[in-house]
Amino acid sequence: MPTTARANHFWTGPETEGRLTPSLPSSIMFLCTVWLGFAPFALHYGSSGASVVDTNDVVVALIAGTLALIRVIAPRDLPGLSLAGAALGAWLIVAAFVLDHPAQDPGGVNDLVMGVALVALGLTSATMTYRQRAAEGVSSLTGPRPRGTGAAPVRR
Repeated sequence: MPTTARANHFWTGPETEGRLTPSLPSSIMFLCTVWLGFAPFALHYGSSGASVVDTNDVVVALIAGTLALIRVIAPRDLPGLSLAGAALGAWLIVAAFVLDHPAQDPGGVNDLVMGVALVALGLTSATMTYRQRAAEGVSSLTGPRPRGTGAAPVRR
């Protein structure tokens, strides 16, 4: 039977006081995607109506924002979603050069900045989850490690 701490999807309680959890980079990632979704309208990327760049930014914002919000809600679960968000950030970096961005276009600069931010925050969130799982002895595939297997003896 899993303990209450392991059954919970959050890292909460006295043992997390003063520690950062993967919710922080995921929540910042969510805020970045909110900006990314509104940026085409705020910065007026396209001169005439919706363009490929506008559509790309809004679609990436919706997908990455959903992934980040799931990670905010359940930071113990699915660190692969943060990696997927980082991959979407990498796409934004590539898109800044591949899609129709005129020279010195605010859309291209915004895609580069938001792409770098999403990559960094996604990798940070996933890394924090994997490290905290390892510290607790939780495998991403098998769940909690039974006591007395593979752990060093506790000296008192």
